[in-house]
Amino acid sequence: MLIEHEHQPSVFDPGHCRPCAHEAGLLDHCHRVQRKEACFRQARAWASAARTYATWALGTSAVAVLLAFLTLLTG
Repeated sequence: MLIEHEHQPSVFDPGHCRPCAHEAGLLDHCHRVQRKEACFRQARAWASAARTYATWALGTSAVAVLLAFLTLLTG
């Protein structure tokens, strides 16, 4: 099928001609790259959520330590 369709090397779009892209192995590569990008975005979201929870936990524990210290001082 690659002989029937002529694409310029730098202008090839895997969504334009799916049989050509599949035969050239570009469609699988495109899907693999999209999955890796999705995993990266998901890992980044998890890291952001973990940072938020860690900040909240650190602030809460700081307040608890301050309250414990005040309780020791007041007796």
